[in-house]
Amino acid sequence: MTWDVLEYPLILDEIAQYTQFSLSRKMILDLKPSFKPLWVNRENKRSFEAMELLRLHGPCPMAGMKDIRLTLEKASKDMVLGMDELMDVAVFGRGVHLAKQYHQKAEIKLEALNDLFESLQENVKVSQAIEACISPNIEMMDQASSNLAQIRQKLRRALSERDGAVQRFMQTHASSLADNISTIRNDRVVVLIKASDKNKVGGLIHGESASGLSAYVEPPVLLELNNRIQEALTQEQEEIFAICKALSALIKPISDNYLHALETMAYLDTYFARAYYGEKHQGRTASISEDKQIYLKDARHPLIDADHVVANTYRMDDKHPILLITGPNTGGKTVSLKIVGLFTLMAYSGIPVLADEAIVPMFDQIFVDIGDDQSIVQSLSTFSAHLSKLAQLTDKATSNSLVLLDELGGGTDPQEGESLAIAILEFLRTKGVKVIATTHYSKLKEYALIHRDILLASVQFDMEAMRPTFRYLEGIAGQSFAFEIAARFNLNPKILEHAKELKLAAKSELALLQERLDQKMLELKQWEEKLDSAQAELNQERNTLQQKLQQFEAQKEKKQAELQEALDELYEEAQIEAEVILSEMRSQDQPLHTLIEKKKQLSQKRPQVKTEKPLENIEIGQWVKLKATNQQGKVIQLKKKVVVVMINGIRMEVSPSQLALGNAPKAQKSITITQEAVPTVPLELNVIGYRVEEALPIVSQYIDQCLRAKMPFARIIHGHGTGALRQAVHGLLAKQERIESYRLGGQGEGGVGATVVQFKGQS
Repeated sequence: MTWDVLEYPLILDEIAQYTQFSLSRKMILDLKPSFKPLWVNRENKRSFEAMELLRLHGPCPMAGMKDIRLTLEKASKDMVLGMDELMDVAVFGRGVHLAKQYHQKAEIKLEALNDLFESLQENVKVSQAIEACISPNIEMMDQASSNLAQIRQKLRRALSERDGAVQRFMQTHASSLADNISTIRNDRVVVLIKASDKNKVGGLIHGESASGLSAYVEPPVLLELNNRIQEALTQEQEEIFAICKALSALIKPISDNYLHALETMAYLDTYFARAYYGEKHQGRTASISEDKQIYLKDARHPLIDADHVVANTYRMDDKHPILLITGPNTGGKTVSLKIVGLFTLMAYSGIPVLADEAIVPMFDQIFVDIGDDQSIVQSLSTFSAHLSKLAQLTDKATSNSLVLLDELGGGTDPQEGESLAIAILEFLRTKGVKVIATTHYSKLKEYALIHRDILLASVQFDMEAMRPTFRYLEGIAGQSFAFEIAARFNLNPKILEHAKELKLAAKSELALLQERLDQKMLELKQWEEKLDSAQAELNQERNTLQQKLQQFEAQKEKKQAELQEALDELYEEAQIEAEVILSEMRSQDQPLHTLIEKKKQLSQKRPQVKTEKPLENIEIGQWVKLKATNQQGKVIQLKKKVVVVMINGIRMEVSPSQLALGNAPKAQKSITITQEAVPTVPLELNVIGYRVEEALPIVSQYIDQCLRAKMPFARIIHGHGTGALRQAVHGLLAKQERIESYRLGGQGEGGVGATVVQFKGQS
């Protein structure tokens, strides 16, 4: 079974980019979902722990590691390793040591990753021995052996002597030189002599220049020096080989341990790569359910740009083993289908999914029929390719399988395709297969309506903007919006009218009722979204106000401290002045006790900043005011550290230190309903700040007044608050027979914080 159509390989490609070396990269690219619960649970647990380690301690140190399997195999066969291979082993050994330290410093309890970290066999001494001989630039250092140090010292002396000999020769034979330089030929230093003088200087000729006008000559004075240098170079290489051989012998005994450690480090690297992927995309590991429940909260497709992706929640359970998604083209039906399939595969591979919460069951197989699989080689049309897949999945799928079908029955005659789609769905439904399918067919929607175990859903289309919103709507059957879109493109109205008549004639009564029901449910959904948005704005305003209060309190305390400091300075100055006065008074021979009493009186005049003490013994129903804004409010609830105050219909949680004693609004407390025959009644009644039991008698009396005064309408202001007062007022109004109607206030009427009442026969 291939899952390329679900873009599973693209997820692996991205995760592979986060691996540290080639072996772990190959493991990720070869990662296949498993359908074994124990393996799946273990992989997700390991990925979860890797995410925790990554968050708390950063990535596991693996930089510089390489796949050294071939190197270890050579060492185990007594082959001599090169300096680069030896350094690769040293770096790997250091990496294993650092990984062990990383594990030991972990501050979280590890269960799934413990066995991997603890199985690592390290040998730091081998790494130290290699690093003591070979530099990071892959060069054998003089200190690798005393013999190598002596050879290189001898070599350096010979090179210095040769350089001096070359300079002296060139000065003595300047007239015979073709160029005032020396060069290397056959690993020996030579000089460039004019062709006419090549036999005069003697020595060995190593060839001529391309023009034939000069020759490369090794003079007799350089012969012995070049020989000494070549001998030293040979000794150097032999000593380097001997050192490499000795170091290779150190690796042989640990080659098996390092092979196992290499595989373990690669596995660890794959888990940290998966963890990094999850952290980068704000994902989480999925939970594996024992039943057939699928729950993906705010799921986001990982291949859609994070700035444009739309989060949706998908759910299926035993009561609804079949999910049928409807809606317009390019509206997101296929994306929804792919998300469920892809997230299931990712969960079966231990890869974090992009959702706030993810629960998937264990299936024995996942069958997919998505997209156009037309094949020229096999002479298959699009419809034939679909039929080929449908034949396989209907035959092999079991009650423990998941089947994903895109545009079921598409690609052929609509009536035949519709019938075939219903038959296939019925067959799979009878077998108890978990099915998610997308469709345009009306008959398939009607089939779903009469079977309670089929969950209908759709994707939303924005008619104002003429584009899909990619919002997934559970429990609402979608429409194609073909007529609405055609009208936007100015198709002749007569054509549209005729098309609508044909549609009504062809549709069953059940389908028409369902369409109207779906429209009402969609409107209700939109109202819910608006209310949620309004509530979010209200919460934001409340939070902003609370922040301003806190800032004000902090600024006030700072100002008080600054003022107190300034007053203290004035006081100190006054004290100094008092001492001066006392000194002068002493000189006038006044009694000492009189002088001390005057100083004491002066000290008592020290100014103090007046501060308000926090309100104590606060009670529910008490009127208080905010110090920062002087707004009056009523205490409606007491919590441990905060007081809940209702201010202008808005609940606010504030610290007692931010409150002062308030006064009940005179206007509200003075509301009275007279019993005059023709009373003068205000057009509105404000009961904000009253409890339900206080407000209802006042509202009832006010309504009686309005009726006696034959008022056509009135407005009752109850505020936003929790909605309890609004509901109580509406309950009272609903029982009044002489009230024609009531509604929430519109723009300029107080919105949802007020109710407009229309009285019968008085308009």
